[in-house]
Amino acid sequence: MKKRLFAIALAATMAIATGCGASSTGSTTAAPETSKAAETTAATAEDSAAETSAAEKSEAPAASGELETAAQADIDAAAADNYGFPKGTITWVVPGKAGGGSDLATRYLSEAMTKELGITNTVTNYDSNSVGHQAVANAQPDGSTIMLATGALNIQWITGNAEVNPKTDLTLIAALDDNGFSALCAPVNAPYDTFDEMIEYAKQNPGKLNAGMPSSGNNTFQFGKLQQSEGIQLNAVEASSESDRLTNLAGGFIDLGFVGIGNAQEYEKAGKLKVLGTMAGDGLTIADYDATLGDQYKTLQEQGHDDLYWNVKHYVYGPAGMDEAKVKEINAAMSVLESNQACNEGLKSVGHIPEWHNVEDSLKIRDAEYAAEVEVGEFLGKKVND
Repeated sequence: MKKRLFAIALAATMAIATGCGASSTGSTTAAPETSKAAETTAATAEDSAAETSAAEKSEAPAASGELETAAQADIDAAAADNYGFPKGTITWVVPGKAGGGSDLATRYLSEAMTKELGITNTVTNYDSNSVGHQAVANAQPDGSTIMLATGALNIQWITGNAEVNPKTDLTLIAALDDNGFSALCAPVNAPYDTFDEMIEYAKQNPGKLNAGMPSSGNNTFQFGKLQQSEGIQLNAVEASSESDRLTNLAGGFIDLGFVGIGNAQEYEKAGKLKVLGTMAGDGLTIADYDATLGDQYKTLQEQGHDDLYWNVKHYVYGPAGMDEAKVKEINAAMSVLESNQACNEGLKSVGHIPEWHNVEDSLKIRDAEYAAEVEVGEFLGKKVND
């Protein structure tokens, strides 16, 4: 699997459009021609957040790295009803800027929707996660507006940084791709070379190790899970972007940081950092990402720490109040999109492991992730909402 994100050079003209009843505006483009994409490096870890708690681990379907599909009878029934979508143009909302991981994944799905389902659709970007989420919450619940979101949606609500409650203000349609591989890195001169050595050092020196992370977000919760599970104390240092963390790791200004595997490889090869392991979805191994990577990239679970996983799924949401039968049909449509060869390969090219889950299993996955994030939020003292 490729280790880089690719930014799509859009041929369509960008237009400013009011976003689905939201009070702000978003940039709207037609479904892209991904064959015209231009390569560019981008961070993966920031766009996502998600996970399954140990307490609810048995209730959520385990990650397999294999793509399941909807039953053909369900797909045929959905096709007979326009796959649950209303007539006209469907809007995909991306709660983030163009070029990010969620944006690129949405555009592959958008193109597959045109080619496989024959449904006209557009992609609208919002620079702010919370504004994009609110735009979908305010839209008509008829399937005309959907979005691809990550666990950032949960974390923003749990920490009181957004007004959209994912459980009550939106309708979950499907849990899709896993893209949760993050490399835990340290400076080249750190007094430890492995994850276990780092844990031992941290226990002997509580609060001494500086971990680079945003004030609140996926990285923050990953480090929260690590501290909670291993019984260590880290000192949080503001490093909001992946580029900040890479620069500070290379300069020795922070002792730990989570970054995308592609960037970790590049900086490791240049002798600017060392890799201690990867944090990934429950049950995944580094071979699910790239079997050629060295032992230092093995997941923390592979290294014997069964509780150290952090699932990062993408979810398809619509507004609250959608018809249940239509939701099941749109869910089946997502299976068709994920199975499209160009879409599937495109998703892999941006570091995703393509997945599809039916509505029932999607709810279990989301709810287990949410519970895990509440638990870590309580541990960090950041929980505002249950």
